[in-house]
Amino acid sequence: MAKKSIFRFGGSPSNNVEDYAVITKFKFQELAAATENFAQESLLGEGEYGRTFRGCLKSSGQKSSSLDVAIRQVDDETICTIHGYHDPSMFSSIHMRSLLHHPNIVDLIGYSIADKDQLFLVYNFMPLGSLKDYLHDLPRNKKPLDWNTRMKIAAGAAKGIKYLHDKSTPPVILGNIKPSNILLCAEYLPKLSDFLGFKERIPEHDESSHTSFSLVLLELVSGRLAEIEPSLIGWAKHILAGGKEFTTVADPLLEGLYPEQGLYQVLYLAAQCLQRKDVSRPRIGYVAKVLSNLAAEIYDPNAVQINRAGSLAVGNIEKEILIEQWRHVWSLV
Repeated sequence: MAKKSIFRFGGSPSNNVEDYAVITKFKFQELAAATENFAQESLLGEGEYGRTFRGCLKSSGQKSSSLDVAIRQVDDETICTIHGYHDPSMFSSIHMRSLLHHPNIVDLIGYSIADKDQLFLVYNFMPLGSLKDYLHDLPRNKKPLDWNTRMKIAAGAAKGIKYLHDKSTPPVILGNIKPSNILLCAEYLPKLSDFLGFKERIPEHDESSHTSFSLVLLELVSGRLAEIEPSLIGWAKHILAGGKEFTTVADPLLEGLYPEQGLYQVLYLAAQCLQRKDVSRPRIGYVAKVLSNLAAEIYDPNAVQINRAGSLAVGNIEKEILIEQWRHVWSLV
């Protein structure tokens, strides 16, 4: 049976009860049974830190129950690269990860170690898959994400990052934010996942988290894949700083059903996050606030008519000022 294990963050002993957290340690046999011995049919995908399987953990007792989970198999090479063999920092990271609880963070339920060189991490299962599935691998029987859902996902992801930056001790830096690491549960609530290696730096001075999240914003509104970073940024900059209509960037799957002001704000925000200087990049709290406001402004395609010519819904003078600001901020990317 699974048992509770107590880890001390930092790998050093302490007599302070508040320094400890309880996390479930599973037997390898339990995870093997949950995934039918890690059958190919249970494989959800393969990412940077290893393969992930869907499993069903069953408990017996007075009331039998089951829990759908995602089990990530972290190989020994990855463990060595991040932490080194038998390094206490690996357990520190597991402990720290288990302390992160937020509506926009995937919960770590437990772990298992097999043969001293295989680590298994057990998470809550996210039934809707990843954001990548909807942007780039959309099944034929699924509808594309509408504007409102995309803004809800963007705002939720930003709130998750804000929590990691502002509430975690030490702060968690995410330099690998991408659609495949943003999982979706019921009603498209986004949850950040896949951050095993932690960086301990001042979040707002870490360019990687801003850059990767700005790419997510660009992918959300354009539908274009950002496998190679300069490709998407360069494409957007060519359009947005080169004098072309900004609506050219919009994902064709939106079919023009989006608020132009909202599209403008998202793309402007992405450019701000891509600024090279620390002082020029907005704090994640500001980013989350802007996106939350956009998510709250529910777009009704039946009530709002999109100008197919791509003009902003403002006066000519105000439009010229906005476009000039727009081109300036993108020219600095």
